[in-house]
Amino acid sequence: MLMSDLHSRRLREEFKRMLKIYPPKSATIKWLIVDNDLHHYSATIKGKEGTPYENGEWKITVDLPPEYPFKPPIVNFITPIWHPNIAIGETRWKWGSNVCLSLINWNNIGELGGWKKTITLPSVFEHMEMMLDVYQSSGDSEFPEYLVDPGDPFNPEAGKSMQSNFNDFWEKAVKWTKEHGTS
Repeated sequence: MLMSDLHSRRLREEFKRMLKIYPPKSATIKWLIVDNDLHHYSATIKGKEGTPYENGEWKITVDLPPEYPFKPPIVNFITPIWHPNIAIGETRWKWGSNVCLSLINWNNIGELGGWKKTITLPSVFEHMEMMLDVYQSSGDSEFPEYLVDPGDPFNPEAGKSMQSNFNDFWEKAVKWTKEHGTS
């Protein structure tokens, strides 16, 4: 089988996985294919209750490069969000993503926690959703440390705020959610 045939088959399999795991009426992630091209997805992620992103919705794009699945998807948050690992403005990694996450970092391909060709598209969407799982308990922060890393931020100001004064981070994230993340 030719490499292009394998690539096309993988794209179709990913589409089927998305339909199964995130059906069209999914409560947390709504997605669609852009221009009937299985390389390009557009999605809306809803913020979860109890997080500073509650009641917010963020538009993201997920683009599968021609080398997929040997290279990870390129993910961009289109809607501005106050988060240490999501850049604001035009800042991007050299491969085009504005999200700092080991799973999709092109520098971590094949490394522990990095991209592997066996990782599926629904898993990428799940990680984007879990990046917004930031909670507050008695003034302390709670978040999945393997997904949210204020010590290695792509938005340095948000990272510093999350580390030094979580309440300030929370307030600003709520403010940004109200300003940008609501439809």
